[in-house]
Order: sequence, then C-alpha cells, then structure tokens
Amino acid sequence: MGEHTRRYYPRPDVAYVPVHDAPPIERGPVWLPSNTTTRVREFVRAATDANPR
Repeated sequence: MGEHTRRYYPRPDVAYVPVHDAPPIERGPVWLPSNTTTRVREFVRAATDANPR
C-alpha cells in the first residue's frame, strides 16, 4: 500500500509499515475500451492537463 492509502483510508486494525526504498506507485484512470466515449476522452484529457508531469 502506498502512503496515500494509509492517509486516506486509516484502519485501526491494520499496521501500515513504510517501505522507503520502493518505487513510487503510479495511478491513473482506467476504463473499458468498449466504454470509450467522447465524455471519457474529454475527462482523461482534462485530468491529464490539470496534472502535467
């Protein structure tokens, strides 16, 4: 689990152990190819534009 999980989904019954030498976790939008609509494409474009690397 990444730091994001510990921060946003705290569980008192789970111990999160940091791993400092692990590569960063990449996240991104995922959708079914059969559901590639104009609305989905525009959302992905807007999200990508809002978070340039």
